[in-house]
This record gives sequence, structure tokens and C-alpha cells, in this order.
Amino acid sequence: MWIKNKIFADSLSNKVIIMNGILRILVVLILGFGACKSDKNKTPPVLSEQTSQEDNIDVRKLQEIKTPTQPFAKIDAPFKDLSTKQKPYLMLTDSIWHFYFALSLKEQAPKKNIYEGEWIDFLENGAYKKGLYDQTTDSGLYYYNSNSKFVELRSEVIDSSSEWDVRVDPDALLLIGTAKYNNNPWQIKLMRRTLFPVRK
Repeated sequence: MWIKNKIFADSLSNKVIIMNGILRILVVLILGFGACKSDKNKTPPVLSEQTSQEDNIDVRKLQEIKTPTQPFAKIDAPFKDLSTKQKPYLMLTDSIWHFYFALSLKEQAPKKNIYEGEWIDFLENGAYKKGLYDQTTDSGLYYYNSNSKFVELRSEVIDSSSEWDVRVDPDALLLIGTAKYNNNPWQIKLMRRTLFPVRK
């Protein structure tokens, strides 16, 4: 009887995680369509070459501001201190996490796991390793903020950094991308394992 209850609870937990993801997508779509509808009737503001008196905006300065196409942050001394001096969060560090499914709000949902065989291992010393099957493909440092439940990763190997909203339970880890490094369209589900993935 206990085993049946455990299986039912695990199944229910996975369904709740999936439903939460679907609800988030629906909310984003509804808010996006609502914003588009309300913006149709508004006339765009007209900016002159000179500083606007009422808004105190210098158009020339606005034109100088450029959004980076792929922003990233390198491992600097403050981040290294945060990473190496943090208290280990055992829910993250006690396992190897296998990529189970990834979904981007900007792309059509894949029919299969596009990250088949990939894994990430958060180490207690603030380092992480990522790989494909038995090969390590990336490593770096991470910082987990236990108050905001965000994890930031900065690579030592490639010019890459990311920040994720973390949802973790005994069996799974859900990473929801933030806008800091343009990861916000991504949601990734990982499964807790003790060994590296094996080719099928």
C-alpha cells in the first residue's frame, strides 16, 4: 500500500510541475496579447533631436545605448568570493542533474529531449561541471541565492553566463530563465540521478 501511495504522490508531483509550466505560458500569452491590444490605440511619442523639456530625455544619449546581443559576465573577484564562500545547498549539490526536457517560449515545443545525455553537477565548493554523457564540456562557478531562489552560472571555458529561478523537489529541478542574460524564454526540467547518463 505504501508503494502505491508513493507512486501516486510522485505522479501527482510531476503533473503539478507540468501544469504550473503550462499555466505560466498561458499567463504570458494572455498578458502579451492584452498589451498588444491596448497599445494599438496609443500614438507613439515624438522625440526631437534636442532634449525634451517635459521628459528630460536626450535622444542622442538614447541612440548611444545599445543592447548587447549576447550579454555575459566573466568570473570576477566579487563573483568568485560569493561562489566559493557560499554555504552548500544540499538539494542542489547532492546529485548529478540530467536534462529531462527543455522548452522555449520563442520556439515550438520539441517532440523529444533536445538535451539528451546532457547533465550538470553543482559541487559544494561553488564550482559546477556540465557535460554530455561521460564527457565534461563546460565548467565554471555558480552562486545560489537562498533568499531569491536564483542561481547564476558563469563559465570558465566559454563566454557564457546564465541566471535561473530555481524550483527543486526531491526528484526534479526546474530552471526558469531570467532576463539578466536573456535566458527568460527557457524553462528546463532536470532529474536527480547519482551517475552520468548512458548512451542508449
